[in-house]
Amino acid sequence: MYLCMVNNPKVVFRLKLKRLDIPRAVTVLIIGGFIQSVGNSLMWPLNSLFMHTMLGRTLTEAGTLLAIQSAVSLLGQFMSGFLADRFGAKKIMMIGLVGAVFTVGAIGIFPVWRVYVPAFILFGLAQAFIFVPLYALIHAVWPKGGRRGFNLLYVSNNAGVAVGTAIGGLIAQVSFRLIFSLNAGAFLIYLLLVIIGVSERNAPIHLIPPKQQTQHLTKDKGFKVLLALCGGIFFVWGAYIQLVTILPVVMNQLGFSLVSYSILWTLNGIFVVTLQAPLNWVIRAWVQSFKRQFYVGSVLLAIGFAILLVKPPYGFYIVGMLILTLGEMLILPAIPAAAAELAPQGKKGAYQGIVGGATSGGRMIGPLLGGMMFDFGGGASVWWLAITFMAASMMMFFIYGKAVQRFHLLKQAQQA
Repeated sequence: MYLCMVNNPKVVFRLKLKRLDIPRAVTVLIIGGFIQSVGNSLMWPLNSLFMHTMLGRTLTEAGTLLAIQSAVSLLGQFMSGFLADRFGAKKIMMIGLVGAVFTVGAIGIFPVWRVYVPAFILFGLAQAFIFVPLYALIHAVWPKGGRRGFNLLYVSNNAGVAVGTAIGGLIAQVSFRLIFSLNAGAFLIYLLLVIIGVSERNAPIHLIPPKQQTQHLTKDKGFKVLLALCGGIFFVWGAYIQLVTILPVVMNQLGFSLVSYSILWTLNGIFVVTLQAPLNWVIRAWVQSFKRQFYVGSVLLAIGFAILLVKPPYGFYIVGMLILTLGEMLILPAIPAAAAELAPQGKKGAYQGIVGGATSGGRMIGPLLGGMMFDFGGGASVWWLAITFMAASMMMFFIYGKAVQRFHLLKQAQQA
């Protein structure tokens, strides 16, 4: 096998894909996800810093804009989920990719506040039209893959984060305009890959009329379980988004360079890629269920935020990022998989849209409250807010655990 790997790596790669039985469409989506993640990771860790230092806006203003973007994204999550079930996930995803190219490209050409505000808000809508259909598409073309498809997408995205954040800080020191332009280019490549590499017949999503989609949604057996799941991820993202919006400003005030902050996200991506295999073993051997993943992940995230409370030296930021990454790895890729498990036939997109809306809700309220807390109470108050959010998420995941247990028992009774 080693000689084969040396002499013909392409053959080995194809053999591995065949052994894993990964559909071609999933491979294309994962590769495209990596490329867009590299481009997007040049930009997203630096948005608050760009608004604060380059555009001269306060963190409350930056947080308000991020909250508005997330509110628009929340609406887009619901819309794109139902539209994906109605018209097909590929078509809706392509609309989102086109929107991302134009909005981010506009910021690259005109990096001024009056252009940045509408383009940044519409970019949030475009992202919602990309990622909700993407999750539905992954599950549709590889239903037998279970959580593996979501995990592969998650790992590829974080590999992109490792690359993008490694070079993002360096590029930002040269030109913020170049960052936005490169991000637009990455979305354009992803669009071309989806057009060429994902055919409609590779994504046999069960299309259903819109009235049938919404008529019995609240009466679905898994809907109440989904609401508890949404509550948990809402609070997780309310806390986690502070690492993007507040942490770079806090570190900058403490004398750390922009590159030092970007390195943390590079390490985040490296941790995700390198620790995925041992963490999967832990999940199979001990955790075994989504609810346990969520419990353990929430505790780890709370510990990571507690480390940030003490204004630590840079080495402790790295340790904190490791702990936060482990918590993230247990929760974030499991959420869409847990939602797919609950969704009845023909409502995969709707369920992904609802859970995506909860994510956007957390990303909306987090920057707004975090910016206000920072402006009036400093960095420590923001980390206390994050810890409070994590305590709330644990409560919601506890409710989810009880509800999903009843859901499975009812499902088993009906199948018996």
